[in-house]
Amino acid sequence: MEYGSGSALQSGKPFIRADFAYPMNNPFHNTLSTAQNGHFMKRIIALAGITLLASCITITPGRYSTLVDNQQALKKYAGSQARVTAMLTPVNYSGSCRLVTGKILGPDGMSIAQYVQRAFNDELKTANIYSDSGVSFVGSLTEINFSSGHGGILASGWWDLSLSLNSGNGKSIKVANRYEFESSLDRHVACDRTARALTPAVQDLINKAVTDPQFGNLLR
Repeated sequence: MEYGSGSALQSGKPFIRADFAYPMNNPFHNTLSTAQNGHFMKRIIALAGITLLASCITITPGRYSTLVDNQQALKKYAGSQARVTAMLTPVNYSGSCRLVTGKILGPDGMSIAQYVQRAFNDELKTANIYSDSGVSFVGSLTEINFSSGHGGILASGWWDLSLSLNSGNGKSIKVANRYEFESSLDRHVACDRTARALTPAVQDLINKAVTDPQFGNLLR
């Protein structure tokens, strides 16, 4: 407590200064600052944890189902024997969808390339063309790109897939396909639809291959 000068001192009444502040080493001040910093750090850690968890989420399509149009196209090659022995991926594919929503991969732990290889062999099996002793095809996915859609209310997504198919007899073909689908503004819905659209995208890619005029040359 401080006594001022002048009339207050002369009257014998104490004069108390009203302007004061907590010193920096005040225990209450330090406790409050520590609590605020602790709360802030907890929020940062929580957000980092959510981001890390989301990056580990895998979004997958359903298992492949053969396409009627592909079976119709393969009928003309009845009696031929072939199989896809490998599917290479020389391009980079991160699979990241909407930053923190997750990664799009094939079902059952498969990569996109493995998914396409199994899909092609499933088509050959259903058409009674698949054989371990048949002509060997080695595929190469030269493009794997997708968009989950960012075009407003009528947002549309797409898959761009390109395939180079090389036969053991030295012949080869190259095909490409863009498959478009209806997406969503909600990132979780959009990424789920993008994953589910992979199946018809692969069906159409295979259709481009088996309907190519040069496909028969790969089987000879």
